[in-house]
Amino acid sequence: MTTAALLALFAGVLAWPVPRLLAAARWPHRCPRAAIVLWQAIGLAGGVSALLAAIAFTVSPLSGSTPTAITDHLGNIAAGSPLTGLRWVNLVGLATATALACRLFGVLCASTAATLRERHRHRHLVDLAGRRHRGHGAWESADHTHLHPPTTATATAGGAGGGDADRGDATNPGDGPGAGGDGSGSGADSTTCCLCEHRDRAGILLRILDHPIAVAYCVPGVRHARVVVSRGLLNTLDAAELDAVLAHEAAHVAGRHDLVIQPFVAWERTFPFLRPAREATAAVSLLVEMLADDAAARETNRRSLARALARLGVARAPVPAGALSITGHPAAVLPALGAEDPLPATAARAATRFGAGSAGGPRSAPGAGSAAAVAPDAPGLRLGTVNPVISRIARLLDPPGVRWWLPAGAYLAAAAVLAAPPMIVLIG
Repeated sequence: MTTAALLALFAGVLAWPVPRLLAAARWPHRCPRAAIVLWQAIGLAGGVSALLAAIAFTVSPLSGSTPTAITDHLGNIAAGSPLTGLRWVNLVGLATATALACRLFGVLCASTAATLRERHRHRHLVDLAGRRHRGHGAWESADHTHLHPPTTATATAGGAGGGDADRGDATNPGDGPGAGGDGSGSGADSTTCCLCEHRDRAGILLRILDHPIAVAYCVPGVRHARVVVSRGLLNTLDAAELDAVLAHEAAHVAGRHDLVIQPFVAWERTFPFLRPAREATAAVSLLVEMLADDAAARETNRRSLARALARLGVARAPVPAGALSITGHPAAVLPALGAEDPLPATAARAATRFGAGSAGGPRSAPGAGSAAAVAPDAPGLRLGTVNPVISRIARLLDPPGVRWWLPAGAYLAAAAVLAAPPMIVLIG
């Protein structure tokens, strides 16, 4: 009985105060990978502790030692008399353990299946509605091809395509005025194009949507991942910013960050009434975005990625369910962190600083509005509220120093949290 009480107490601590404290802490932003490992350890250990608590309570009449009681109960099950030595109150514990396990794994399987179906459907949609990048004479402005002079830029909606595995479209002459039948665009080497470079280097299937709103996201998958960008994005960002955005999405695809977030989404759906479950999903989603930011910054440029985040943060374009966007999931993240509006005035000031204030900056996203038009006292901005996009911009511009003991401590804490439930059972 004591073991069951200790396990239940430990599960309760991991389900409420610990997630709230960790979600409010700022140190995870210094080492997001170690913080994600700690979050995963907390979630796994919490679920295991709850199940072990119910099991320990069920078998407690069989022996004073929990391991011995579990062994005796397994022997009774093997002998065909699983209820031997158990009282009715212990059967309640057994029913609770069974119901909790079914709930946890059932919601995880159902949410995962629903996400996979939505991604499969959306991949087909972007394949049908999107164009493949074949040439450089359509939507890509001169800023997106490092060697193209400004006079060669064309911005027609006539067609940008893709140069992925589908070579059947490679000779479509309708790729715009400057695109030849060989897909060479305006005559420049295709390796000078940001889209071509990322498509070939990362091996991703790139799709371009004819939409004026600036948006970029990836639809993850084992072999069928898609990176989707819009015409509005290509008209908004310059070459360095587009390069950083594509590197960010490629990092999501390569790191399978969707698998990191999915268990926390299932946890939130299992216990929708628990605020820590929502905060955990929001915190892990933000850490995953920071991981992708770090990968993109190593490959490209921190300041360019910060400028792109500022511009796209103004647009606030929605992304489909199951996708990972360059701006994260503000609709899901911010309510859990206490903000009502996904774009407070701080984002507008950042867009002004990195957008219109930058020399030779491209035009703003259609429909995004002017950053200066946002009132300083925009509704939804609460005192002390930190917008996730602004946090990422500040982190990119001023990279935090990381002491060696900070990630080491996080990994040790994760190991201790995982080891605690079996240790409680063995000691009991």
